[in-house]
Amino acid sequence: MKNLRKSVLFIVIILIFNICNVYAKEDLKVDAKAVLLMEEESGEIVYEKNVDESYPPASITKLMTYLIAMEDITKGRLGLDDLVVISKKASNERGATYYLRENETMKLRDLIEAMMIVSSNDAAMAIAEYVGEDEEKFVASMNQKAKEIGMTNTHFENPNGMPEEGKGNRMSARDIATLARYLLKNYKMEMLPLTNTEKFINTKRRFEKETTNHLLKMIPEVDGLKTGYTDEAGYCLASTMSVAGQDTNFRLISVVLGTESDGMRVRESKKVLEYGKNNYVKEKILDQDEMIDEMNLFKINDLPINLLPKKDLYIFGPKEGIVKKKEISLLKKRTLRVKKGEKLGSVAITLYNDEVVHMDLVSDRDINDVSVGVFIRNYKFIFAGVLSSLW
Repeated sequence: MKNLRKSVLFIVIILIFNICNVYAKEDLKVDAKAVLLMEEESGEIVYEKNVDESYPPASITKLMTYLIAMEDITKGRLGLDDLVVISKKASNERGATYYLRENETMKLRDLIEAMMIVSSNDAAMAIAEYVGEDEEKFVASMNQKAKEIGMTNTHFENPNGMPEEGKGNRMSARDIATLARYLLKNYKMEMLPLTNTEKFINTKRRFEKETTNHLLKMIPEVDGLKTGYTDEAGYCLASTMSVAGQDTNFRLISVVLGTESDGMRVRESKKVLEYGKNNYVKEKILDQDEMIDEMNLFKINDLPINLLPKKDLYIFGPKEGIVKKKEISLLKKRTLRVKKGEKLGSVAITLYNDEVVHMDLVSDRDINDVSVGVFIRNYKFIFAGVLSSLW
């Protein structure tokens, strides 16, 4: 029995080791045409492969369709409960479908859910025709929005990513991440409940279908975003997940394009996200309640001041060596009075990537008056300090 327990423990340890394996960047190999891993808030890219080359994005296109629709909803031009009449063109869309019928009416809300959860091509076309008045105008809006938000290697021909002979949609991994980041910034609360849904059910239509994003079941923290597949594009996946940290949480965005199978896009996306989770952190570099330095006003011991950062500072970076050095500089003080929160200096922090960030240092207290005794004992230092600060 003891030997059996040891054997089971050994197997468990091996499994844990494999699950928690920490890749170094040079050891991370991703089997896909293009790969990108980005931290959402900073936009910092921590892993990349062919990120500026344009590829067919397949149904990842629908993230832009969602954005155009949501902007019109936010502006009040449209409502989620608007009734959409399904056109013949929309009802004839092939591939993943919501089985829409010509001339039936559907709420815009239901079409958006079908598009985002189960990637319905007919729902995407119906949305485009309703929001843009016709497909051509809607696609023009898609291309205009791509330019506005900095997607420089993107071109859309249709709202759902279906291939078209001699042409078709094209997006780079960097542009997909840019779009995902924009959506998370502006529509996170509306979008993630949809992209985190594992099964879409509409009992009235007797429709039930699981999402194509099988990564949701493998990593609980993953809550989006969109799969894509065509013969030309291969299997693609744009993912996002929240990572719990000791100081604060952060969010990763992953893009994997052009893998050979559904299982491969899930496996490679999982590999990329776990690399980010295991190797990076969002760390509190400065705490506004913790003294970073101290000084004595005019170098007088009876006038001590603690210097505090003006605000908390969080930095995303590697778990080891996120800060290289800190350099503190103090201002010359011109008066005998100091207010709590008044700037008295600054700190320059050199980060792991040689970027330098600056933060004001402020007083932790008021010094309104210098007592007569302190002034008499130190009047030479005080006059010298005031005079020197004027030059």
